[in-house]
Amino acid sequence: MFKVVALLAECMADSNTQSVKANVLLCSREYGQDLYLFLQEQRLLESALNPQPVGEMLAIPFNSLQTESDVLEKASSNFDFEIRIDCIQLEKSEDSINPHARLSRTVEEWHSSYPEMEVHSLLSNLPKKWELLGDLVILPETAFESGDWGEFIQRLSAFGLLQFWQDVAQSLGGNRLARQHPIAKDTHRSSQTEMLVGQSGWVEFLDHGIHFGFDATKVMFSSGNVTERRRIGNIDMQGEVVVDAYAGVGYYTLQMALRSKAKHVHACEINPDSIAGLKWACKANDIQKNITIHEGDNQDSLPQLYNHADRCHLGLLPSSEAVWNHAIRCLKPSGGWLHLHMNVHKDDLETWQSSTLQTLEQYALDIGREWNLTATHLERVKWFSPHVWHVVLDVECREVETTLDA
Repeated sequence: MFKVVALLAECMADSNTQSVKANVLLCSREYGQDLYLFLQEQRLLESALNPQPVGEMLAIPFNSLQTESDVLEKASSNFDFEIRIDCIQLEKSEDSINPHARLSRTVEEWHSSYPEMEVHSLLSNLPKKWELLGDLVILPETAFESGDWGEFIQRLSAFGLLQFWQDVAQSLGGNRLARQHPIAKDTHRSSQTEMLVGQSGWVEFLDHGIHFGFDATKVMFSSGNVTERRRIGNIDMQGEVVVDAYAGVGYYTLQMALRSKAKHVHACEINPDSIAGLKWACKANDIQKNITIHEGDNQDSLPQLYNHADRCHLGLLPSSEAVWNHAIRCLKPSGGWLHLHMNVHKDDLETWQSSTLQTLEQYALDIGREWNLTATHLERVKWFSPHVWHVVLDVECREVETTLDA
């Protein structure tokens, strides 16, 4: 069990322009990088301030997008080392390493050519988050559209607009720039990303030491799920055969094959663009022999894998329920493990967990499998929307032990 000590203090801005009082999470220095990356990935890191050693601890600043108690609970539920919360004096980050500050400075420089426009409206409506995949920056769909941005962009010539987007990309640490649009309502859940700078949407990057590659204009990649990819990759799966019902470009498939050391992973995927990325990654990571890609609808491919698996991973949102029955049948008669992704309202977590086990037990009984099903862990990955958690339920399925009378 992990220990969490909450030390709450009132935080007031300091008059010193180089430092401020700030809310921080403290952990042992040896775990500082893990906690820093977690806050960064969850969009909770206060990048305008520098982390600071405090004795044998490291103080990492977090922003006010969530309450102090929520940030502490979220962090502590993902790690088994001691985490504390406090309020201390921290130095401000240099603008050169703070992308938010660099973006604001870029806008201010462009605004100098249009002084009649209200700069505050432009600055207050800058995007607060974005994806950085390789050298490609992907903005949210509403970026640079609210406030006076529509009028500002209309004033730019075609050449000027391209130069502006190039400056935005560079300020955020990239060379190419794109803007996300709503996911297509098709079977493939295709990405509809618009390139603003650059011709190609192909990206290549490392995630937990694993090579990924795909066309970001055609395929979605959720960086916010990085903690779950880390968790799955930390599970020992040596000697296991795993079925990944929704492989995508290999979000979890590659973690299980490479870091979890699974003997073999059957990766089911319907989107040809995702399959292209997964095939590229299999070759780049030299793991073709350990992964079999089943192309097409998993309603057709999963029945071919009945009785094969020690473990099934079901990573589809908002619900993976469409393949629960298949997953039960994919497990070996002796049982195995399920990892079920789902979006669940925060008030319904307990009842959903209970009803899920009942449904799975019935599916098992329908094919003559008298198993004990145990929910061993409920992982809260991230908030999907207000009050709705993206969760993963780990379920262990084992044969009922029978005792013979003497």
